[in-house]
Amino acid sequence: MSTKHRRHPLSLAISMSLFAAVATSAMASSPTGKNQVDAAGTQATIPQDASATPPDAKQAQPRNDKDKEKAARNAVNLSTVNVVGVRASQMRAIELKRQAPNIQDSITAESIGQLPDVTITDALQRVTGVQINRDAGVGTTVDVRGLPEVGTMLNGEAFITADQIDSQQPDFTMLPATLFHGVDVIKSPTASTTDGGISGALDLHTYRPWDLPSGFTYSYSANGERGRTSSKWGPEANGLISYNDDGHWGLLVSADYSDTTRSNSNEGLDQYGVVLNGENAASAGGYNGFLTPWNGAPIPPQIVQNPDGSVDVNGDGKSNGVFMGSQNIGLYDITTQRKRKSGNASFQMDLGSGFTFTSDYFYAHQSQFDRNVGIQINSTNWQGATYVPLQSRDTGSPVAGSYGTPEPGWDGTHLYTTQVYEKWPGDVESFSQIIRKDSTAKNFNAQLDFDNGGPFTASVRGIHDTARQSNQETDVNISNSDGGLWGNVLMDGVPDDAVPPGTYIFPAQLGGNRVFNANGLAQNTVPIIANLGGRNITVSMPASLSSQFADPNGWTMKTLESSGDYDRKVGLNMLRLDGHYDFGNGIRLDFGARNSNRHASNIGYTLVTPVYAGMGASDPNGCLVRYVGADVVLNSGSCTAGNEQGYFRAGPISALQIPNTPGPLANHWKQYANLLGSGITFWAIDPHAMDNPEAYWKSLYPDTIRQGEPGTTWAVGIKETSAYLQANFDGNLGSMPYSANVGMRVIRTNLGVTQRLSGDPGAYGTEPADVGAQVTQRSYKDYLPAANFALDLTDSLKFRLGFSKNMMPLDLSTWGGGLQLNYSLVETPQGPLFRVAAGSSSGNPNLDPWRSKNYNASLEYYINPTSMISLALFRINVQSFIKSGSVIDCTLPDEDGVVRNHCVTITEPIQGTGNSIHGMEFDYRQGFTFLPGFLSKTGMEINATYAPSDSGATDLAGHKIPFQDNSTKSGNFILWYQDDRFQARVAYNYRSRRAVSEDVGGITGMEMYEAPQKYLDASISYKIAKAAEVFVDGTNLTNEYQRYYLVWPDQPAHSNFSERMFMVGIRGQW
Repeated sequence: MSTKHRRHPLSLAISMSLFAAVATSAMASSPTGKNQVDAAGTQATIPQDASATPPDAKQAQPRNDKDKEKAARNAVNLSTVNVVGVRASQMRAIELKRQAPNIQDSITAESIGQLPDVTITDALQRVTGVQINRDAGVGTTVDVRGLPEVGTMLNGEAFITADQIDSQQPDFTMLPATLFHGVDVIKSPTASTTDGGISGALDLHTYRPWDLPSGFTYSYSANGERGRTSSKWGPEANGLISYNDDGHWGLLVSADYSDTTRSNSNEGLDQYGVVLNGENAASAGGYNGFLTPWNGAPIPPQIVQNPDGSVDVNGDGKSNGVFMGSQNIGLYDITTQRKRKSGNASFQMDLGSGFTFTSDYFYAHQSQFDRNVGIQINSTNWQGATYVPLQSRDTGSPVAGSYGTPEPGWDGTHLYTTQVYEKWPGDVESFSQIIRKDSTAKNFNAQLDFDNGGPFTASVRGIHDTARQSNQETDVNISNSDGGLWGNVLMDGVPDDAVPPGTYIFPAQLGGNRVFNANGLAQNTVPIIANLGGRNITVSMPASLSSQFADPNGWTMKTLESSGDYDRKVGLNMLRLDGHYDFGNGIRLDFGARNSNRHASNIGYTLVTPVYAGMGASDPNGCLVRYVGADVVLNSGSCTAGNEQGYFRAGPISALQIPNTPGPLANHWKQYANLLGSGITFWAIDPHAMDNPEAYWKSLYPDTIRQGEPGTTWAVGIKETSAYLQANFDGNLGSMPYSANVGMRVIRTNLGVTQRLSGDPGAYGTEPADVGAQVTQRSYKDYLPAANFALDLTDSLKFRLGFSKNMMPLDLSTWGGGLQLNYSLVETPQGPLFRVAAGSSSGNPNLDPWRSKNYNASLEYYINPTSMISLALFRINVQSFIKSGSVIDCTLPDEDGVVRNHCVTITEPIQGTGNSIHGMEFDYRQGFTFLPGFLSKTGMEINATYAPSDSGATDLAGHKIPFQDNSTKSGNFILWYQDDRFQARVAYNYRSRRAVSEDVGGITGMEMYEAPQKYLDASISYKIAKAAEVFVDGTNLTNEYQRYYLVWPDQPAHSNFSERMFMVGIRGQW
């Protein structure tokens, strides 16, 4: 793809205007006194903590007794005015935007520990151009102007949370809103900005003692939240104590604790990926097509077979249809519990002679439990087409082949969407799962500043950050099958009828052979109907099947397994020097140098256990297995296990009805009614029993160990050495004051990547051999100019221009990850086989970082301290980005080491170049102070963002695919009321269709989208006294959910369900 850009009118105009503005600025001979008077006058109307930028706050600290007396008087005056709450927050945000040296927006606390919304991300989504992504109803990551490549800083510098070990963005659920007094959203960085991101940057600001009045300051908050679905109360409490000795020294300590549980349910087609099933003969008679995966069961009459081998499955009399199938249809009731404790400490001291010292420490620990219980309606063969579409629609879009690329026999085919499936399951499985993630982050900052009132100021700053994260998963699959779908493998010479279907071979020491389930379901014989066309899936089935689901003895233990386990850690050390010199006459120079070292490692592993030691295993220590299940037969690989009849199953406690299993299973067997409103009542293991996944494994199999996973084990080191030089100007163009900055940041990056290499595949789901390491060392250099210009056309009207060149490193696994192959169970005449089904190569150390050129222009009209209108235009020319690619590989061996020329798709990240995102932002904030009566105490904000983009690819409908995570349109509408005691606020947020995942299932052009989102939140509070205010917050009042679809809105993929939440609490400060 070409990297050459057509010169866009916006970028051309901004470039020429900035050149002229900077040239004029350099020739300016006198500063504007008017700006200084206005700025001071405006500053005096807002509270002390109005500045959201710590360096400015530091420079504003009193340097002598006269300054301290003036600051004290201002503090008294401000407390008399007593502008607090949502009105104060809006006033401060407007003033910060007006005084900023670049294009930015800010959110500020309404009072100590009280951002305008419940979480940081909820507050950020109200900012023009900001969109958030949710998990369990809580914002976890942030997009700015349609891209997730957003720089994130803490008090102006890089910081680390546990989720940043891999990614460049933190997990905002680990950051309690109560510890922060504001966030700047930087859309046009300066050369001095540490991390400008690609589309923007966030700078989060914690409290420091000199941000607060002299003497002691106390604040607290205690509340409980409850969801309408989860029906669990979640406590949260926080407190702050600060002492400010009139600017001589200060100490602040704050802490936060929360334990919340939220619904996070999911249902739809399975998320392993979709498969294209065609009515043409090549597909229908091919691997797991409409005619091939029935395994001896009769092919239903709904599949009409034609003499040429083609079929008609939707009853339209044609054989040109292609439909989207999957391995299963699943309904999962998931809850997410987050236990978090965090704290912040800050110390400041005036050392005299212009020197001040500041140190900060931030700590956060979170344990997250995703507990899942549900139903899987499975195909026997992996993604086998044992279904017909009962309701479908011809999209008219042609299909070239099963992976979207040309194949013989696919000419003239059309893609159909399907809303209602009739599926003949191989079995239905009760599914219980726990994913436990423990995260800890520690950030330490020390800073020495010099400012003696002269023209030269400087600072030296160092940070030391560390983070760790562990992730463990385990799941239990319990089947309603009769067991006949997983055939035995008998010893040579043993007659086929010696062991009946559904009876499994086990050693005599464990009681001998077992009947899997005498009353179980025969594979591919009893249909269910799943309607995916509504908000929730509705499932219809025969009464006999419903009765079996509700019977505690109708289920049999099948499989225990684990995947996605890892231990991660990261360390970041940074040292920087910054200087500032004021030449007078409106010219100032900023300069600095910075060195940082970041090293992260990921150790991937799975849980495995040896089985049948001394009971027929060829290895005296037992055969090592990962899929400890009834569907895995121990007849291949370096270790086998069996007796004179045949080979054993990999799960020694499999093929037992649950009441007959060991206590960790039988004692937690529980009935669940009306699963997600589907009407299904069934039995499953309570996932709370598995809260410690590794201990749960060992309670069933005491010899369980961890086995390394080479494809997810890596280490990445990034060393950055940078320097910047920035000139700042202010003056007059005629009668119009202006300010400008222009500078250059140079970054040299040394990248070291260590990847573990995979050898021959393991057996029974175990990991491939680790055959050594591949080490890549490389370096690159970036020259990142930045320029900003602001012109006060009138006292109220400001015009801005901005240009920057940006670079952002990749997520570390995109450099370090390796090849992982997925294997699926296939029944063959010779017995079950783990066939290679797909693969992903998640890392490539030779990929370049994200790079862009950004152009910005804005016009801002400031009506009064609570009101403004702004319009911004932007263009981001993305010169280097990462997208998903795929290759077809027919040479990979199955798990038994045999190459059977089965072609699979290997997805991998590839370099993208030469595309753009552009658009506009509109923001209108109004305090209705001119209205009579109570209406004078109301206000509103309405903002909107339009940000179309083009990744350069098209989906199967022929439409251009935007950048992943991009929504073209987003906006907010906020209404508020505030008097001396009562405050109310209603906020509506909209986000249009979002691109989520490209080439789903390895199919070129199979894009997954998220449907438009509409959220309504509200809050009210009443101040009983200065130290006591009661409040109620409601989020997701419209009970919105996340609906995902494949290319066309009427082709459901899956849906995620959060819930309507309410919070009740009390807070105060004095």
